[in-house]
Amino acid sequence: MITDKEYPATHSMATSWYCVDEDGNVGIFDIDDNGPVPVGEYRQNCVDEVFYEDFTFDEAQINRLHLSPDQISQMLEPMDIKDVWEESVIDNGQINVSWMDVIVQIDMDKFDFFKKAHELDASPYHPLVCLSEELGLFYADFFDNKAGVDLLEQNDVVKAKFKALHFEYTDEDDKEEQERIGKENKKFPVYIYRQNSWPFHDPAIRVTCPTNPLKIDQLPDNIKRQVKALPVRFSKKEKIQLVELLPVGSIWSIRYVYDNKIWWELASSDGGTTYYNESTNVIIQKQEMDRYLDEGLAEEWEYDKHKEIKR
Repeated sequence: MITDKEYPATHSMATSWYCVDEDGNVGIFDIDDNGPVPVGEYRQNCVDEVFYEDFTFDEAQINRLHLSPDQISQMLEPMDIKDVWEESVIDNGQINVSWMDVIVQIDMDKFDFFKKAHELDASPYHPLVCLSEELGLFYADFFDNKAGVDLLEQNDVVKAKFKALHFEYTDEDDKEEQERIGKENKKFPVYIYRQNSWPFHDPAIRVTCPTNPLKIDQLPDNIKRQVKALPVRFSKKEKIQLVELLPVGSIWSIRYVYDNKIWWELASSDGGTTYYNESTNVIIQKQEMDRYLDEGLAEEWEYDKHKEIKR
């Protein structure tokens, strides 16, 4: 039995990772607490963090995503929040929500002022994020950096300010809310598949279908090395059960024991039921597992009885 595989621990935290389809379109899988996730290198972050972190500014522009002007323009929305500084007891100073998670267009001739203003924020969670150096567009979070904003305004650095796009989802059966969220998420230039924590055995569902999707050649080399190629076309695949496509781990579901191995019960992408063993990467269909159960060769997993059996 293989015991040296490494998987990210998805329980109680989100895991997101890049993939690419047969057409070269880039997608992000957003997996909640219960997996599954493929073997490899991943960051235990949500979609927003994975996506925006990969625009983090670097002088050489090597390790950064590069969106086309059309892909960027669909992400921009006018700012409609009042620009007011208010006292904050929690932050021991002043905050301005109109500067929280925004996209700003700056005069690139005044980039040094922008960089200096950014450096006045001591938080390591607010990196300098460049969406487009050509268009002077940066993701910014100056909501508690009044000194930085004052410097920007004194030197007329910012040309325009937009709301930053953020990935949304809901588990609620509210068609109106789902339609609103669907319109917002469509502005993301990547396909996003999400698997909720409940029902925990279901396939990942496509929640974005971009009109101008990011392509594999727009990814920097450090991200390309982590991308998983999936033998599907995202535009045609509404649901994806990862165990049908590649070896995975970190599953959490109803489990059965057969042949001294643990088999996880999962819903297939076509609506059926399958049973998957992580150590062998083998799938058993429901009809076959039902026969093993009837013949007494398989049984539902019980902790006291089967705790020594590996995944």
